[in-house]
Amino acid sequence: MIDFRHIDAFRAVMKSETMVQAAKLTGISQPGISRLIAELERLSDLKLFDRSRGRLHPTTEAHVLLEEVERRYAGLQAIREFARSLKDSASSPVRFGTVMSFGIGFAARAIAAFKAEHPQIPISHTTGSSALIADQVTMRTCDLGLVTDNADVSSVSSSVFASMDLICALPSDSPLAKNRTITAAMLRDQTIIAYPREDMVRWGLTNVLEEVGISYSRASVETPYSVNICALVREGAGVGFVHPIAAYDFLGHGVSLRRFERSLPVRTLFVKGIGSPLSAGAERLGDILAETLASTEKIVANSLMA
Repeated sequence: MIDFRHIDAFRAVMKSETMVQAAKLTGISQPGISRLIAELERLSDLKLFDRSRGRLHPTTEAHVLLEEVERRYAGLQAIREFARSLKDSASSPVRFGTVMSFGIGFAARAIAAFKAEHPQIPISHTTGSSALIADQVTMRTCDLGLVTDNADVSSVSSSVFASMDLICALPSDSPLAKNRTITAAMLRDQTIIAYPREDMVRWGLTNVLEEVGISYSRASVETPYSVNICALVREGAGVGFVHPIAAYDFLGHGVSLRRFERSLPVRTLFVKGIGSPLSAGAERLGDILAETLASTEKIVANSLMA
């Protein structure tokens, strides 16, 4: 059976081109290297080297095999580096994921604050659906995550991270922006940018608006994320209901934010794995996420009172 001894010997010979140098690289005797290469050729049923005048000349098959070996070694090296980092929990890589509302400006601010404190700790961020983030936390490819409260969190540890009302996003030059609170009746003659039909948020908005005769279900513009709605509002395509965290990124950029007369709550959950503690870095990131939330909420609240 081909094992790592054969592959190490083959790689060493390919790198050094002589048995003598390969022996020095591996710490195996020259006869040992010769035996391993002969066994590899026999076990693989491949001729890997032409031998003439005491020198080895790799065949085409040997070069192709080396490409695959190098790919495997690159992955092995990444594992070695990761394992070394685990010796010091303070510098273990930190991986987190968020839904889209928290995935652009909010995540960037949190990452910047984290790196200012811990420049030596690698950090990675994923943005995706709640189901994707929860699955990654379950499989330990993410240390922690932020998901919506309709996600299946049965396989992770969860707690409420944020509970906020949707707010109205209006073009800054809209006459409606003169009001501190928007009522459903004010929106009768407005183009409303809607969430997709399968979105849970849409169901609640449909009921509220249809009470005053507005058919939210017939909206002419639909898009899945608050950040998309804000961008469309900025371009004058209509008005919409958005998550305050996503709306923050558009303050002062052609979008005015106003409270709505009715409470339209959206909750976000903080999730982490069950059964094993977070690294020191991941724990600190969790604190920074909470701090970033508090500062963002304060700024958005002040803008709503303007």
